Amino acid sequence: MFRFVLLFSLLVLSLKADMIMSPDALPKNTREFISSNFKAPISLVQVDGSTYEVYLSDGSEFEFDISGNFKEVKSKFTPIPPSILPANIATIITHEYPNAHIVKIERKILYYEIKLSNQLELKIDTNGTVLSREFDD
Repeated sequence: MFRFVLLFSLLVLSLKADMIMSPDALPKNTREFISSNFKAPISLVQVDGSTYEVYLSDGSEFEFDISGNFKEVKSKFTPIPPSILPANIATIITHEYPNAHIVKIERKILYYEIKLSNQLELKIDTNGTVLSREFDD
């Protein structure tokens, strides 16, 4: 009985693990988003439930929903282009913070959470209203 419980537990845990897949299996809009905005090639793609986790060779990391829309973009070494944001939000970033670059973007339901290289974290709604500005500790 103990062996059965142990094997069953291992099976359940293995089913919850990320599955590695080919970059060609990503939705077309996801592949186009990456290739048109980032130069580095895809090095790894994992499927975790209803999300795709994509890693580029330059250290950039992405999380996409099952439809291929980005949920999160992080990059420690390469600036994230503001052009991946809606135009009104990109304009705010480039005009108000010309000496900083984007290192992380999280898309929430009603707003974007954006972290800049100067450690400033912004929350900006889809209309372009800045909801908060805080420096990361």
